[in-house]
Amino acid sequence: MTVKKRIALAAFALAAASALILSGCAGGASESSSSSKPSSSPAASETAKAKKAPQFLPEGSAKDNLYYFSWVMEQALAADPATDATTMAQKIADSGFGAAGIQFTLDRTAVGLASDSMFIGVPFAGECLVGQFGPKISGVKTDVEPALASGGCLLGTGIQTLG
Repeated sequence: MTVKKRIALAAFALAAASALILSGCAGGASESSSSSKPSSSPAASETAKAKKAPQFLPEGSAKDNLYYFSWVMEQALAADPATDATTMAQKIADSGFGAAGIQFTLDRTAVGLASDSMFIGVPFAGECLVGQFGPKISGVKTDVEPALASGGCLLGTGIQTLG
């Protein structure tokens, strides 16, 4: 290996190590900064939420219903970790959102393999509640996103509609 290559490799290794160290510092700093008010621990907050089921707010916004949407998906996965997208979409519809416009991705790829993850899109109050779950991700990921110009929530081939 030439001297130039060794210097370049050493510089790259130093930059990568520095970035790794600094990213660790940045993550710790944001977690340790807090107000002077005492707050409950995350475990205590989750326990309190687990004791009282959230409520569907038909007059609320998509953001108002995000926690409920997440909770419905989490409950479905807890009951059956192998829940497919059609079943998940139906559970969401049955929880108060209704079937109209609920979209979901396929459970299998074009070559017949199980999908790594599936998406559910629920149009609500002019926005979309979007959830992701599947065997290759941990738990449920949810967010509120703008609705597409078509009024739908998901874009691509193989999008299924519940109602």
